[in-house]
Amino acid sequence: MTSRLPKLWLIAFILGLLALMPMQAFAGMSPEEVKAFIEGFKVKAEQGDAKAQFILGVGYRKGYGVAKDQVEAVKWYRKAAEQGLAEAQIKMGDCYANGEGVAKSFVQAVSWYRKAAEQGDAAAQFNLGYCYANGEGVLKDEIEAYAYYNLAGLTEFKEAREGLAKLEEKMSPEARSRGQQRSKELQKEIEAKIEAKKAGK
Repeated sequence: MTSRLPKLWLIAFILGLLALMPMQAFAGMSPEEVKAFIEGFKVKAEQGDAKAQFILGVGYRKGYGVAKDQVEAVKWYRKAAEQGLAEAQIKMGDCYANGEGVAKSFVQAVSWYRKAAEQGDAAAQFNLGYCYANGEGVLKDEIEAYAYYNLAGLTEFKEAREGLAKLEEKMSPEARSRGQQRSKELQKEIEAKIEAKKAGK
């Protein structure tokens, strides 16, 4: 058991790096080592491991250890996203928003961002705020935009606070007040969904 702990720690560390900074994650690794690393995740991904599916998607999207293939990346992101992995749900949203490996569709992007946002993911909440602020995939709604930007801005998400500040400049005091109220409601809704998920409901 003790001998496996450093490996598990290293895998967790590399997973974090891959999700946040894919280029730095492979710094110092030879192409053969990168390929072996990705192949190790492919075995787990094929067995249904959501995090491995997500990492494999990153590999295909960036061409790390495998041939670059956006369609294959989407295939693996989708498998992980359907299991509820927020990072993969955001990537699915990004793929639809940018038309990478799928037909471009902000409606689909919003659907995936919402799934991750309901898990409390700040990046997804920011993306939803942007979609509502600009009418991308949803009807333009400054109150919903305010609420999502505000929730994302409660974290260290600087872009969300900037988006909220720009939005507030255009809003009436009454609309800002409604946005603040909606933000509180939305936070309660998200917390209830997270608790229900933990309880296995």
